[in-house]
Amino acid sequence: MRYLVDAKGVSHDRLQDEVIVINVASGAYYSGSGCAADVWTLLTQGASLDEAARHLATAYDEAEETIRRDVATCADFLVERGLLQASDAPAPKTEFDLPGGARTVWRAPEFDEYTDMWELIKLDPIHEVEEVGWPVRKV
Repeated sequence: MRYLVDAKGVSHDRLQDEVIVINVASGAYYSGSGCAADVWTLLTQGASLDEAARHLATAYDEAEETIRRDVATCADFLVERGLLQASDAPAPKTEFDLPGGARTVWRAPEFDEYTDMWELIKLDPIHEVEEVGWPVRKV
């Protein structure tokens, strides 16, 4: 099983040891660091669960079975949130890369979910004002 990112509905970027993922349709955004950022990076490069687990087991010096279970749980979460889609596509490449830097102890990857920005994203100040314009609010 491989995963794809919906290029129109999901925006993501990795900044050093953290990844930020935004579901444009729902307005929710997610933050994952360390192990979570590495899982996201490998899955979005097209790694299968087994390939990601094998790569991470080497990087973190942890049992591959433990990592595969944790990666599968994380992938399920990301699919449920609409950030990744399961795919039967063939591997896009044979080498998967993680950014440089020392890896610490393996921890089950977790993403923090934030939904508090959706109301601000939906706010359109242009239509919430009188004819004199923004920033004068309607009375």
